[in-house]
Amino acid sequence: MRPSFAIVRDQNSKCFLLFIRGAISTKERLTAAASVEVPFHHIVLNEGQIDNVILGYAHYGMLAAARWIANLAIPLLHSAVREFPDYQLKVIGHSMGAGIGAILTYILHEHYDFTSCTCLAFAPPACMTWELAESGKGFITSLVNRNDMVPAFSKVAFESLRSEVMVSSKLDDLQDQDHLSLFAKISQRVALAKSHMLSISHSVGKTADSDPSISEPLLKQAPEIITPEANRLNIDCSQQRADVAANLEHDFSAVSVATSEERIILVDKDDFASAKTVTESCCASQGDVDSNQVLDTEEASLETKEEAPSLTQNGAGKEKQKEPPSGPGSRQLFPPGRIIHMVAQLPLEPNPGEGTSSNEIVSIYETPRDLYSKIRLAPNMIDEHYMTSYISTMESLLEQLQSEDTVSTAPNDL
Repeated sequence: MRPSFAIVRDQNSKCFLLFIRGAISTKERLTAAASVEVPFHHIVLNEGQIDNVILGYAHYGMLAAARWIANLAIPLLHSAVREFPDYQLKVIGHSMGAGIGAILTYILHEHYDFTSCTCLAFAPPACMTWELAESGKGFITSLVNRNDMVPAFSKVAFESLRSEVMVSSKLDDLQDQDHLSLFAKISQRVALAKSHMLSISHSVGKTADSDPSISEPLLKQAPEIITPEANRLNIDCSQQRADVAANLEHDFSAVSVATSEERIILVDKDDFASAKTVTESCCASQGDVDSNQVLDTEEASLETKEEAPSLTQNGAGKEKQKEPPSGPGSRQLFPPGRIIHMVAQLPLEPNPGEGTSSNEIVSIYETPRDLYSKIRLAPNMIDEHYMTSYISTMESLLEQLQSEDTVSTAPNDL
């Protein structure tokens, strides 16, 4: 709970700069790991009088570190401000140092001599509740670089991400199980259909070969002799065909798995067609087969596949709302103050043969705070948290702004 910091008097800008370093050593990382939310109330002064009290919670480790710095720095700053009354006080920090600096700025604002203190927080972590973060918009500026994940990283956001990953893993398992179960059912029905075909051919062959003395005219009348048996087999086969089609239609609607964003259908259209072909061949001896019934069954299953996603998505959304995003007693923390986000985009018409980084267009936006209530994963979300990446993005932004100023002032000079 004792981070590295330094106080510098800058004669050019007439400022006292209080720098707080981010977590580098193991002890400093333990400060960041002490992420329990503890009560922290900010007293708002107006002309030396208490005007308002902002109630909230803050990150325990960063709050303890800010109070430790305040106990050491406030006596020195009091004497420095009296010696240089025209100097301003600015607090600057990166990563964990940015969160500590923001909380320290709240503490300094409770002293009359430091009510004009401001804070510039690079890559600030989520360190305080919403009301406290909103109350610091007038004197705290948080700067976020591209896909940096630290401003959105908190206990509640991490638990929400963990829950989403667990639910996704369970859905994948159910998807695999349903996939195997469906094809096992199809295989069983195909084997059953083949066994019926063999039994039909065996029965007909046995009846025809039972009496070799049957003459040719009698053989022509044989279908009439075995008509009751064939009709019964045809009826059974037709019933089985209807059952298979109904069951396959049920499987098409039951096997589909709903995710949070889309619905995945695990059964291919070709599988249903292959099973349908087998059942049709089983009943080929029946002359009045209603082929339209099979086509209607297939179309109904396809309509079920198209209509079901919206219903399942609504159901999945309701279940997701019921799931608690965090454990009991946890509070969502946010980055402090006014949030400025630097975003790099590729130009609409890139120049061929040049590097991607040189063609990037860096823009800055004031972003809403609720944007940082959820962790968004990106391949470079860790690399873009380091100060070197922040410096590179800011240099590109400054060069871009200077070139735009040059272009805008050129016609006036002419």
